[in-house]
Amino acid sequence: MTISFFEKGELSSGFHGWRVVATIRGKRFQKYFSLKRPNTRIREDLWFRYQETRARYYDARYQARSAAIQYIDFVSKDHPATRPCRGVGFHGITLGIGKGKSTSRETCYFSVNKRGAAIKFYIDERASLSEAWEQAVAYWGEVFDVRPKDVRKKVTQVPSPDQFKALRKELNEQEGYDYPVGVLHHVYAEQRNHLERRKARESTKGEVSQDDLLTMYANLERQVSEFRK
Repeated sequence: MTISFFEKGELSSGFHGWRVVATIRGKRFQKYFSLKRPNTRIREDLWFRYQETRARYYDARYQARSAAIQYIDFVSKDHPATRPCRGVGFHGITLGIGKGKSTSRETCYFSVNKRGAAIKFYIDERASLSEAWEQAVAYWGEVFDVRPKDVRKKVTQVPSPDQFKALRKELNEQEGYDYPVGVLHHVYAEQRNHLERRKARESTKGEVSQDDLLTMYANLERQVSEFRK
């Protein structure tokens, strides 16, 4: 957004006054506020202040509209520069696979991409997929000054483990990496646990309904299965 003032005689068109220009989503908007009075009964100083006020009002209006649209795009679209299979549907967070400062083992993570201060939230034995996501979104909301209601909404939109599966395929087949399937182990842990608990619920025919008992039963089932191999 720009607001410019042209003195009388400065432009060949004869216009003198203010011009307000804005480009929003590639569309150009502009308005002119001439100092040529509609009639001589209006004092020059009064007309000057009136047109200047109108010009500044429209400049502020365009700025507010641009800011609102930028925010909407930020929380609803991937950044245009987001590389394949990394996006989560909005700016500021991307998926990743690799090693970190605190771990020598390759694993999956969420990266909150604050310029000059990117932070990775790893999915491992200490943080499940949904836990790492919750931590990443909370930090994202803090560093990018996102509205609390938008943060709460994003927390519920946990990326699917299959998105990391697609990222591994992209990295291995298109970008020259060789990540083993094991890097996805912790990403699918919650899904495996959910399936085991459902299987346990079905096996016990609903007689055991407490979560901790179902988990215990599922673990025993898995241990027995591994012992029989």
